[in-house]
Amino acid sequence: MSTSQVSRRLSLIRSAVNNVLNQFGRPEPLSLVEWANENFYLSSESSYLEGRWETLPFQTAPLNAIGHEDIREVNFLKSARVGYSQMIRAAVGYFIEHKSRNQILYQPGDTQAAGFMKAHIETMIRDVPVVKALAPWIGKKHRDNTLEAKRFSNGKQLWVLGGTAARNYREKSVDAVYYDELAGFDHDIEKEGDPLTLGDKRIEGSVFPKSVRGSTPKVAGTCMITRAASTAECFFRFHLACPHCGREQHLKWGGKGAEFGFKWVDDDPTTVAYACEHCACLSGQQDMVEQQQTGRWICEKSGTWTRDGLAYFDKDDKRADTPESVAFHIWTAYSPFTTWQQIVKDWIKAQGDLSKLKTFVNTTLGEAWEETGDAIEPGSLFMRREHYRAEVPVDDCILTAAVDVQDDRLELQVEAWGAGEENWKISYERLYGDLSRSEIWDVLAKRLNQPFKTPSGVLVNIRLAAIDSGGHYTDEVYAFSRQQGARRVIPIKGHSVTGKPVADFPRQKNKKHVYLTMLGVDSAKEIITARLQIADPGEGYTHFPVSQQFDQTYFDHLTNERKVTTFEKGRRVIKWVAKGRQEPFDLSVYNLAAIRILQQHMGIKLDAIPHEQKTAQQAKSPERRKSNYWN
Repeated sequence: MSTSQVSRRLSLIRSAVNNVLNQFGRPEPLSLVEWANENFYLSSESSYLEGRWETLPFQTAPLNAIGHEDIREVNFLKSARVGYSQMIRAAVGYFIEHKSRNQILYQPGDTQAAGFMKAHIETMIRDVPVVKALAPWIGKKHRDNTLEAKRFSNGKQLWVLGGTAARNYREKSVDAVYYDELAGFDHDIEKEGDPLTLGDKRIEGSVFPKSVRGSTPKVAGTCMITRAASTAECFFRFHLACPHCGREQHLKWGGKGAEFGFKWVDDDPTTVAYACEHCACLSGQQDMVEQQQTGRWICEKSGTWTRDGLAYFDKDDKRADTPESVAFHIWTAYSPFTTWQQIVKDWIKAQGDLSKLKTFVNTTLGEAWEETGDAIEPGSLFMRREHYRAEVPVDDCILTAAVDVQDDRLELQVEAWGAGEENWKISYERLYGDLSRSEIWDVLAKRLNQPFKTPSGVLVNIRLAAIDSGGHYTDEVYAFSRQQGARRVIPIKGHSVTGKPVADFPRQKNKKHVYLTMLGVDSAKEIITARLQIADPGEGYTHFPVSQQFDQTYFDHLTNERKVTTFEKGRRVIKWVAKGRQEPFDLSVYNLAAIRILQQHMGIKLDAIPHEQKTAQQAKSPERRKSNYWN
C-alpha cells in the first residue's frame, strides 16, 4: 500500500471518529442573552414589532439572571411596555433547546393560560428554528401537542397552566417554574396554600431549580410580587449616569412640582425633562437612553451591582458571590416603546380619578398602590366649606335624599347633583321618634316633600329618596315606600361584595310590592372616598355649606370609616372598618345610589339637565305641588 493510500485511509478514519464524537458532544454553553440574540424572534402575533430579537440594556441582567445556574429565584417587578412577555418567551425557548430542561408556566387563570400558549408559546416554537427542530408535531394534532402541554423530541416537556386549581400544582417535576402576573393569582389555592409555595415544590428535585416570578404590582401590603421581591437577597434598580455631572441614580417619577425626577412646565407634556437629583440639571429622553449602555443594576440592600447578570461586584468593585435570589424593578421611563411625553399625558389624564391614578402607579411606575383610605383629614374638609347663595347654590341640578334608619331615629341627608356628578350637600338632620308609630314617618314625608330654593328663586324638589331597609324596621320602610310611591322612595340594602354595581335596581317589585335595590357598598365607598380627595370643583367634586348642620362632628363621622386589608384563611379580604359613628358616610353612599338609579333607570341625564324646576308662583298651588313633587 502506497504512502498516499495510507494517508487517505487515516483521514477517512479521523473523519468518521470525529462524526461519532460530535454526536455525543454539546455546543459551547451560551448565556440566555447570547442565545436570544442569536436565535430568538419576535412573532407578529405577540409583538408590536416583528423581527429578530435584540436585547435592550436594561433587559440584559434580568435575562441572564434567569439563565444563571446559581440563581434559584428571580423576581421581576415591572410596569407595562418593558418587554417582559418577550423575555419570558425567550427564556422558555432557551431552556427547551439549549438547557434541555422541563418547565411549567402558570398564569392567574385557565383562560389566560390558554391565551398565552396560543399567542406566545406556539408562535415562538413556530418562529425560532432551533426550537421548531425539536417539535416534529408542529401544526398537527398530536398527543405531544396540546393546549396545556408540549413534549419535545429531546424528551423535555413544557406545561402552561392556570393557577387557580390545586390539581395543576401536583404530579409534575420540573427544573423551571414561571409565574406570569403573580399579583393576579389567588392568595390561597383551594385552601391548600399560596401559589409560590405550591409551585416551587415542583422544582425541589431539580439539580438546577429555577423560580421566575414576574408581575405588574397591585395593592401594597397584599401584592404577592411586591412581597416576593422584598424578601430577595438583592433588590436591584437600574442606575444611569447623569449626562451633566456623571453621578448615578435610578429614574424617579417626581412630578411637576418636585425638586428632581420628571418635571414639566404648566400642563405641557412637550416640556418634560429629567432633573438630576445631584446637580438639578435637566436631560431629555434621548440623553438618558444613551446612558443606558453603561447603566448598572445596583442592589438597594447591599450595594452589590451587576451589568450583565453574570458577574456580581460589591461596593468596592470586587468580585462578589452570586446571590441565590434576586429582584429587579423596571418601569416605563426606561422603555423605548413609549415616550416621556405620553407618560406625562397619562398622568395629567389621571388627575382627579382615583382608579386612573391607581392604574398609572401600577402599570406605568411599576409600583404597588398605597391605599389612601386613612389620608382624608376631617379638618381639611371642614375648612373648605362654602357660603351658598341659596339653599341650593345652583339652578340646574337634581336633588336626591338618603335616609338611614336607626332604632330611635331617622337620619336624613339631601344632596344636589350636577354635570359629571358634581355634588352639593344641602341639608343633614336627625329625626327622633318611635319608628313603630306613624308620627315620625309623617315627619319624614313632610321633609321629603319640601322644596328647596335656588339662587334664581326657582323651587326644586327631591326627585328620589333611598332609604335603608336592613334594620329592625323593614316592614315600616316598605310601607312608607308604597305610601309615597314605589318609584319615588326606594328601599335599599347593602351588599358588601367587591365589584358589585353601586345600585342594582330590580326589574320588578318584590313580594312586598317595592323595588328593593341591592347596593354595591364597597364600590360606592371607593368612589366617595376618591371624590372627597378631589381638590378642585368640577366633575366628581363634593361641596359642603357653611352651616351648623355641617359642623366638625359631621366631618369626623364622614371620615370615620377606612378600608383595611386582612387575610382570612389565607385569602385576601378587604373590609371597611368604622372607628366610630359613620352615618354621614352611609348617607353619602345612599345618595350616590339614588342618583345612579335616576340616571340608569329613570331617564335622568346629568350632563343635559332639563329645566323642569317649578317657579315660586307655581309652587304656591297646593294641588300643583302635590302632583309634581316626584315628576
